[in-house]
Amino acid sequence: MTINTLSDPKTTLDDGFGNTVSGIAGRAHQTIDEATDKARPAVDRAAAAAHRTVDKLADSAVPAADWAAEHSRKLVTRSTEIADSCSGYVRARPFVSLAGALAVGYLIGRMAR
Repeated sequence: MTINTLSDPKTTLDDGFGNTVSGIAGRAHQTIDEATDKARPAVDRAAAAAHRTVDKLADSAVPAADWAAEHSRKLVTRSTEIADSCSGYVRARPFVSLAGALAVGYLIGRMAR
């Protein structure tokens, strides 16, 4: 009669219990493989749908980005024109500009109370 020790796993698996564990592990691997094979088409369809969605978003984002870039250039140009016009007015009429600024400041101060 031999005594199986925990330090030697080979002798532990050589008895009948080891064969049962190996059989259970084999069936578990087979079940996992079957589940993977069944799930693969669904995962592939979901991945394809996600790719199509990303492609549609990218296709619609490009024109929006182009529009934003074009309009931002127009906005910068227009704000520069307005700033130049205002600075020209202030240079031409400094006292009127100062009086207007004081009046606007006074009105804002009164409304803020």
